[in-house]
Amino acid sequence: MRSRTRRVSRKNGSFINFVQCHARCRVSIGFSCTILEIQNTTHSKCIST
Repeated sequence: MRSRTRRVSRKNGSFINFVQCHARCRVSIGFSCTILEIQNTTHSKCIST
């Protein structure tokens, strides 16, 4: 019985890790996208002037 609960908790921990990593990846992707947009707008301003 003890090994079964340990296995479940380990599975649950990996699932939590996956969720945290997924959220972190989404945040970093959104952050890099905004940086790219800012760079693109400044770059186009430099070209227009």
